[in-house]
Amino acid sequence: MKTIESFQQLLDLSAGIRNLKKGFITNFYPDAVKHSIWINKQSLQYEEFGDTVLLAKIDNSFWNIFYISTSISSLRQSAGKLKNIYGDRTLVMDIVGRQDQCMPVVDILQEDGFSIATSLVRMQRISREDDSFFPVEDVSYATSEDIAEVSSCLHTYFNETLEQIPYDDELKLFANERRILKIRRDGRIAGFLIFEKNATTLYLRYWFTRPEYREQKVGARLLKQFFYEGRNTKRQILWVIESNENAIKRYIHYGFGNENMHDYVMSTSN
Repeated sequence: MKTIESFQQLLDLSAGIRNLKKGFITNFYPDAVKHSIWINKQSLQYEEFGDTVLLAKIDNSFWNIFYISTSISSLRQSAGKLKNIYGDRTLVMDIVGRQDQCMPVVDILQEDGFSIATSLVRMQRISREDDSFFPVEDVSYATSEDIAEVSSCLHTYFNETLEQIPYDDELKLFANERRILKIRRDGRIAGFLIFEKNATTLYLRYWFTRPEYREQKVGARLLKQFFYEGRNTKRQILWVIESNENAIKRYIHYGFGNENMHDYVMSTSN
């Protein structure tokens, strides 16, 4: 694998596949801020196989694989080659889109030794005219001093292989931009919520309550503040594991509905 040296190199690799004019499929969407952090850490590498570029975010125990390709058949050949070369690593690949778009890719990857580790569905809530959200008193913004504790919770309670935990440098940016909400109890963080926002959409990234503070309205208060943060947006979205019926019922209670958008997390190791 070759190391990505700059964000412009990423853009050039993508443009090179587009310029072949043979088609275009991808699960990689360049983000100058996030991917520059990956590049600075020298954790983003790539391999070219004909009409496909495969990117790998390198972790000690697994690699997140992103593809930029002209076709499913080209992707299949490339994924198979990558698996043959780096078979001692756990390779993880997210296939995102409508179900009819995802399944052909899922099927060919399964034939090449990948399996579905989990699947997520995207849920959406459309803002209503009668929405009325107010700030929650005991919810505040996380600061850089909270990052170590937030990061520790993410790595302890979330599945690192499947949920793409942000680097601490990314979390610091979230905190600086007031995108991490927190509730403190007994001198520590009882819960937090990480979100992204643009002019129209509020995106819930991570929502967490420590086990000992559950059933104490910590999560509910964070979510109410989340809605307040996005009070001028047109919609709110999130991803949830498809088999997590309890979480889905909770989101439905808050007005979310299931979209026809899926994320199949494929892995070479279960």
